[in-house]
Amino acid sequence: MRMDLHMHSNASDGVFSPAEVMRKAHANGAEVVALTDHDTVAGLKEARKEAEKLGMRFIDGVELSVCWGGKTIHVVSLGPKKFEPYRELSEKLSRQRDTRARTIAAKFDAMGIYNTYEQALELAGNKLNLSRRHFALALVQRGTVGTEDEAFDKYLKDNGPAFVQTEWMSLPEAMRFISETEGVAVIAHPGRYNFAAPTTTIDLLEEFKALGGDAIEVTTGSHFEAENERYTRVALNMGFLASTGSDYHGFKPGRPEPGLQEPLPEYLPTVLELLKDR
Repeated sequence: MRMDLHMHSNASDGVFSPAEVMRKAHANGAEVVALTDHDTVAGLKEARKEAEKLGMRFIDGVELSVCWGGKTIHVVSLGPKKFEPYRELSEKLSRQRDTRARTIAAKFDAMGIYNTYEQALELAGNKLNLSRRHFALALVQRGTVGTEDEAFDKYLKDNGPAFVQTEWMSLPEAMRFISETEGVAVIAHPGRYNFAAPTTTIDLLEEFKALGGDAIEVTTGSHFEAENERYTRVALNMGFLASTGSDYHGFKPGRPEPGLQEPLPEYLPTVLELLKDR
């Protein structure tokens, strides 16, 4: 069964509308899908309507921004049953994101790269969910860099010249939030995190497990093949259920289209075991 439980629309930092993302997933043979925009549920109603029209099973999702180990990590909440707390969180974080965006723009101004805030805002499908990716797209559009990856490597990565540290929820806070809204907690793309020694991703996963974490993304468009293989072993050894997703945003070279990430090994128990009633 082909599934994709991690995709983004223009309700956060994706390019396409929620309905368009669902149509792309369906065209690629996906049978079970989730939309997991950053810190917002704004696109879920549209995505569900389109997915169900196309005959796919749809699972609500949100990708929460979390601070851990001095880095921003992402925890996906799948199948939450209470949505109002997410709407309240989105409203709070939209102000935080706007403040961060204006500070990023000021840093670009200091480098002689002007009007990035206005351009990033214009490129955002959801003006209340400005992200670093919108700045990366703005830099590509104006020809300052050739690709989004170059924009991050040169300016926007952690500790880059335009990076702004943001205080998101802590991991314990995020886990309480997911539990209170009756979601299933999944660590997104664990192979993508690089912590300062001696801290490791296994330390993160051990704390996540102790806090009631349910699953990790094993195969994802944000992993290389070797990382997919490693986190297959980690899921088995640590007793995590497996999730999978393309992490589709649209127009990102090297990233798979919806539903076309490497499939999960058939022998792995999956997060769907906890989502039977969602």
